[in-house]
Amino acid sequence: MNVIEPYVSAGGFEFGASYDEVVAALGEPHSTGKSRLGETVVRYDGCGATISSRGVVEAYFLPEADVSLSGIDVFGDAAAFRSLCALDGDPKEFMGFIILLKLGVTMTGFHNGDAAQQAITAFEKGRWDQLLGEMQAYRVA
Repeated sequence: MNVIEPYVSAGGFEFGASYDEVVAALGEPHSTGKSRLGETVVRYDGCGATISSRGVVEAYFLPEADVSLSGIDVFGDAAAFRSLCALDGDPKEFMGFIILLKLGVTMTGFHNGDAAQQAITAFEKGRWDQLLGEMQAYRVA
C-alpha cells in the first residue's frame, strides 16, 4: 500500500528526496521526461514523481496503485473522494483538478465520474500557493 502522509511523504519516499533516493526506493523508472517547468518526471507502473532542484515536489498515483490517505483507500473505497473532501473541509477547484490543500493532494476524475482520468497527486508544501487566487471553492455534489 502506498501511504500518503500530507506534506511529508508519498509512496515510500519523502518530499525533497533526490532522484537517486527515488530510484533506491522504487527501482529504475520505466521512463523519464521533463515537465512544463523543466523538472524531471520519472514514471513507473501506476505512479511517478516530479523532481526539481529541491528534490521530489510531487508524487502521483493511478488506480492500479493501492493508495491510502488518512486511512482511506483512495481507489478502493467508493466514498473516498467525498470522505477526503470532508476531511479537508475546504476543497478547491482549478482547471479540472480538485485541490485539497489541508491534505496536500490534488484529485482528478473522481468529481466528474471519469474513471479513465482518476489520479491523485501528493505535493510539497507551497506547490500550489501561486495559484490560490485563481482557485474556486468546490462543492461536493
